[in-house]
Amino acid sequence: MFSTLWNLFLVTAAICVAAAFQVGALAPGDAFFAAIAIVLVFTGQQIMVREHMGLYGAARSLLTRPDSYRSRVGYLSYFACLAVGVLVTLQVAALAVA
Repeated sequence: MFSTLWNLFLVTAAICVAAAFQVGALAPGDAFFAAIAIVLVFTGQQIMVREHMGLYGAARSLLTRPDSYRSRVGYLSYFACLAVGVLVTLQVAALAVA
């Protein structure tokens, strides 16, 4: 139950960062930092849960083995955070180029 709440909290935080960046309440550098920090915290938590697999196996299972997650909510939450992180990163990169 706690992990489900934690997963939903991280997804909500990622969506709030993206929304704040979209409306201009967050500077591009701050949005990039916050989005990457959320993804890194989520990835670290997921790798710690898979400590019995070794680092390579754990990292590989994050993307290729949905059955390695405790629940489907955890799997979908991780990919939602990754998607929001990629969206914010690409938008910040586009602003840097323009």
